[in-house]
Amino acid sequence: MRCQLISSVAVAFFLCLTGPTWATKPTPEEMRQTRRWVGEHFRQAQKLAEPQPTTSAKPGLVVRDNYGPVHQNARDGQPLKIADRQFTRGLYCHAVSEIVVRLPGPGKSFTAIVGIDTNGNYSGGSAEFTVHVGGKRVFCSPVMHRGEPGVPVCVDLGGAVEFTIAVGAAGDDINSDQASWAEAQVVLADGRELWLGDMPLVQPAVRRRTAAAPPFSFVYGDKPSDELLGAWKFREDAQPLSPGKTERTQTYTDPRTGLEVRCVIVQYDDYPTVEWTLYFKNTGTADTPIL
Repeated sequence: MRCQLISSVAVAFFLCLTGPTWATKPTPEEMRQTRRWVGEHFRQAQKLAEPQPTTSAKPGLVVRDNYGPVHQNARDGQPLKIADRQFTRGLYCHAVSEIVVRLPGPGKSFTAIVGIDTNGNYSGGSAEFTVHVGGKRVFCSPVMHRGEPGVPVCVDLGGAVEFTIAVGAAGDDINSDQASWAEAQVVLADGRELWLGDMPLVQPAVRRRTAAAPPFSFVYGDKPSDELLGAWKFREDAQPLSPGKTERTQTYTDPRTGLEVRCVIVQYDDYPTVEWTLYFKNTGTADTPIL
């Protein structure tokens, strides 16, 4: 019995010295996908354009679906970019995306250049761009991949007062399917020109929460966090916990009420896993709104 106990202690000590061993070693692609996911989801929350309530079919862009917020004329403060070409007008979307374009009058034509947006340190990505007028598909791009030059779009609107632009995942997952409708423009029947990047975002009847970043949500004072965090004070700190293990702390603070939202993230260098825990703290002098 004594010999068996000593043997057990020796094995435990050996395992502690050698570190964790995994039954199945992660593949490089699994590690790349994890890094992409973490990079996309644990960015600082972006301030969303204030949507207008829908009381009628007023002109504008109705976002029915999109993985994260739709950006107009830029992406995270940078010009839109397809391959090596930059654009200062257009829409940045992420598959799966569907936007209804409502016009102030009969439309004559819609033009754009479409492709995978190449801003940021990302890899992979494939998407398919479509345009629908009157319920019929009138344009479908080939499957677009990162680094490929943009494909021109030219659609006859035939007097339609609304049409739909969409981005699909091209039959696989949506990892890095970051899509740009560059130089997206409508010419109306009366000759007026409208840039989609300058049209107002109109609140859809049902708002879908797609949460590209951050990957959590809450309601504070009757408002969803997606509409709040982008305007709050943000701080990020990082520290190593052990070899191959890093802790990141992202803190959002409401400048008006003092509510502090702290997200503690643990990442692993050798395994495709990320953990996060959310903490709420009232740093103000009065009770906060209902959380």
